[in-house]
Amino acid sequence: MSDLQNELQDLLRRFEDIWSRLKPTQLRELWDPNESDPYYIAEEIAEPMYGWETIEPYWAQSEEILVRFSIRTFDMRCKRVAQDLAVLNFTMHWNGVVKGMEHAPMGLDVRVSALVRKGAEGWRFCHYVESPLGAFPYLQASYQANVDADFLKK
Repeated sequence: MSDLQNELQDLLRRFEDIWSRLKPTQLRELWDPNESDPYYIAEEIAEPMYGWETIEPYWAQSEEILVRFSIRTFDMRCKRVAQDLAVLNFTMHWNGVVKGMEHAPMGLDVRVSALVRKGAEGWRFCHYVESPLGAFPYLQASYQANVDADFLKK
């Protein structure tokens, strides 16, 4: 694994830890402190979030409604696009329980693409986009997962 991969894997471990401890407001620590105009596109919200004035309330609201939450990341790919910039792509699986829906845990795989910048603090996010699988491949996988095991043996 390259130095870049190791450093970005460390960033993802911290990202996983913050979400899994139900402290998304602490995610700001993983963002470039000099970033004045961050972009954040969450898969569960229709409108992209531009700027701290929309991102920080989203994290605060998430912190208020989460009862249990965990994430794991895998299939990380990264490449430098400038001396201090890199593109980071990975798959994230999340599991969650939210207030008012404790009886119905949820989970999903989403693809993430982020731009990260290296500063004095190390690599930090400056642009972040989540994308679930499109409707057709998602439904196709759902139908395939529901085939009876004995049918597959024939």
